[in-house]
Amino acid sequence: MSSSVPCNIPYMLSLISKNILTKVDLSKINVKDVFSGKPIPMPEFNVLDIGCGFGKWGFLIRDTFDIMIGQTFSKSEWKINITGVEPFEKCIGEIQKETYNKIIRKNIFEVIDELGKFDLIIMGDVIEHFEKDKAYELIDRLFNHSDNILLSTPLGFIEQGAWAGNEQEIHKSGWVLDDFKDYSIIESKIFKDELFSEILKKIPDIPQEKDLDIQLLVLWLKR
Repeated sequence: MSSSVPCNIPYMLSLISKNILTKVDLSKINVKDVFSGKPIPMPEFNVLDIGCGFGKWGFLIRDTFDIMIGQTFSKSEWKINITGVEPFEKCIGEIQKETYNKIIRKNIFEVIDELGKFDLIIMGDVIEHFEKDKAYELIDRLFNHSDNILLSTPLGFIEQGAWAGNEQEIHKSGWVLDDFKDYSIIESKIFKDELFSEILKKIPDIPQEKDLDIQLLVLWLKR
């Protein structure tokens, strides 16, 4: 499921934008048209959002690129094709169905061989829910479906149980930048969360030894 910690949103959107803009011929964009409020035509672009959860990345991609930049408000005219994979049924409602072109309600390992090709794969806070060998297997197999993977994950191991009764939400691994040395890291950044860390610190009876400084690691990977 996509993490609810919001500190990585602007950077993740910038990486998504860099991927989408590789398919836009910027030389044909008239800057006067842009500043006068005319739309920028969006390219056909296929995104796979693994562990899409309540749909944070789907909403943001749709709003930023199809709506705000492309000014297309009809689903039939949207250029960004977003497929979500989410096995937790409670997260999928009518809003998510309208935002995503398709939602696959299964564990990614159940459907990975059936997936087609994508311009970009997003894994927003997913790999920490797998043991490391299984997470590496997932990344390697996903590179058969896309040349570009964006992922975010807590920096180091952060304990988490079965959030909302979902056993798949249990944290099983912790990650640092060096864990990705076998891949080509196009960009990476570490973010310190201020919002949830401060909330946690105000909860009475928090054990003194608890590390409440939450950090997120964001990476753009190629094989």
